[in-house]
This record gives sequence, structure tokens and C-alpha cells, in this order.
Amino acid sequence: MSILKTFLPVLAAGVIFAGCNTEGTQQAGIVNENANTAVMDETMADSDEYWAKDNLDLERVGAVFERSESPAEFERYLNEPGGVNNLDLNGDGYVDYISVREFDDREDGQRGLSLFTRFGPDLIQEVASILLYRDEPRYPGARVYLRGDDRIYGDNHYYETNWLDRTLGVVNALFGDRNDYYRSPYYYDNYPDYYEPYRVIEPAYYRTRVVELYPDPAFVYTTTPQYIDRIRIKSPNNGLHLGQIKARLMKPTDEQAAFYRNNRGRPPFVPPGQAMQNPNRGPGNNSGVEPQGPGPKSDRDRDVQRGAGPDDKGRGNPGNGNEPGEGKPDGPGPDKNQGKGQGQGQGKGRP
Repeated sequence: MSILKTFLPVLAAGVIFAGCNTEGTQQAGIVNENANTAVMDETMADSDEYWAKDNLDLERVGAVFERSESPAEFERYLNEPGGVNNLDLNGDGYVDYISVREFDDREDGQRGLSLFTRFGPDLIQEVASILLYRDEPRYPGARVYLRGDDRIYGDNHYYETNWLDRTLGVVNALFGDRNDYYRSPYYYDNYPDYYEPYRVIEPAYYRTRVVELYPDPAFVYTTTPQYIDRIRIKSPNNGLHLGQIKARLMKPTDEQAAFYRNNRGRPPFVPPGQAMQNPNRGPGNNSGVEPQGPGPKSDRDRDVQRGAGPDDKGRGNPGNGNEPGEGKPDGPGPDKNQGKGQGQGQGKGRP
């Protein structure tokens, strides 16, 4: 009996201890579950973000390059509504105009083009570059490399193809004997006559669109393209970037990362059928009502603001030597300011 009296308190204590342990385990399970949920929510939020790299498909940009006869025509194709471009860096809901500039830097068998967005004289973000390399001058074509800007696409993001034996119009133009190198005179709010801004669509719809447009691209993704170490020419926009970008970047600068943390969000997407409607009209109607928000204004409204006459489309900015003047895509001559302004536009102002 004495043994039983001794055993009962011990047994009760054990039961109490076991109960506490069970409760502790349950509490621990709840904490872990909440932690996992928080991680999942963060992951889901990240997957819901608008990534710049997912809205200009470089593999398909190569297909656009292939069909072009000149850098100017390439630029026009890049900016076709319903085409390869769905990039919106300033988050206004309209696809950014992509400008093209031929490298001033060139060597025998080496040529290049810079693809960039420009929101003002000192507001340039390079998006990608195209490098051409000929092993020997006897070849009609070239090896072609598309390199994504490190900020947008991450390190060593290349697509390559070998067109050495092919005769392509744009390759002939770039290797042709001439003194004038193409430099786009166009940029945000200063567009060519044929261009009209169009709306951004969901990246998933964009992906479906470009795959349907170019189902069999000739370019292959690689981080170590062949012969790339032989190419020594540099882009005139190398290193230029915007400090304030509202799209998610792969390798942002500290300034870009800090800005994005305080301005997270997505551009206002529209259904694919509405993307190519006149942006000066409200979405889904033809009433001529201006849309709400910071969308591009019509040429007429820009002219009124600038004090331009009825025949002045506001192209260029006469009197300011840092801005290109009026001109058609095939019109600009060589860049007389080569080497000037390098490093400008980094983190200045808002796109």
C-alpha cells in the first residue's frame, strides 16, 4: 500500500508533464505553420510581381532582328503593338518605347546595337545589346549575340546563333561601308509619326502571344557564348541606368532596390483585346474621353502645353543640344557627341 501511495503522485506528475509536453508540441506546430504560411505568402507575393525580364523576350527579339533590313526598321518592329515588347519600367500602364542606337565603337568583324529606354536627356536605361562577330571578312553573315542588361536579366544572360553563312539585310547594313551610324531620335513622349502608345497586358498573356508569333526562334540561351571573349567593342549606353524603376529587377542597384521596396506594385494591366486601343480614349470605348491616370497625352495636347503651333508636332527640343532634333528613322547622322554624357542619368529623377 505504501508503494502505491508513493507511485500515484509520480504517475500524476507524469501525466501532468505529458499534458504540458503535448500542449507545447501543439503550440510549436502552430508557430511553425504560421511561419510557413508567412513564407508562402511572401513567395506568392513575389510570383505576383511584374518582372522586367519577363516582358521583353530576348529570344524573340532575335527573330525580329532577323526580319529587319536596317537598325531603323528593327526599331520600328520592336515597337509594334501586339508584338515582342510588353516592357513598362515606369509603371504607367503603357509599354515603353525601345530606342535603338548603333555602337560608335567598332572593330573589324565586330558591330553592335544598344536597345534602351529613354525618358529624357539624362534618363536612360539600357535593356539589352546585340553583338555581331565575323570570324573572317569573307562570310556574308555573322555570329549574333543578344545580351540582356545585368540589372534587368542578371549576369551573363545571352542568346546566340550562328548566321555566318546567311545574308541578312540588317547584318549587311551594319557591316556596310558608311560613316553615319544609326541613333534613334525617339524616346518617351517624343514618338515617330507612325507610333501610338499601347497598353501593358498580363505577362502570362504576353508569353502566349510571343510564342504564337515566333514559335521556332533560332537563338539558344547560354551563359557562356562562344567567341564572346573576342568581342571588345562597348555599348555607348553601357552602365547607364535609371534609379527609379517600378518593375522587379534581377540585379538592381542599391538605389533601385530601395526605390522598389517603397513602390512595389504592378502596372494597370488591360485585357489583350484592349491593349491596342487608342490610349487617348477611355479603355473599352470610343468616346474620345481621356483615360484616368498618367497615360501618354495626344500630340495635340503636348503641342498646347509646349506652345507649339498647329503644324508643330513637338518632335525634338530645338535649342537644347542634348536632345535630338526632328528626324525620321533613316535620317540621323553620326553622333557628334560621342563619349559625352557617359555615366549620366544614373538614379536621376523619375522615369
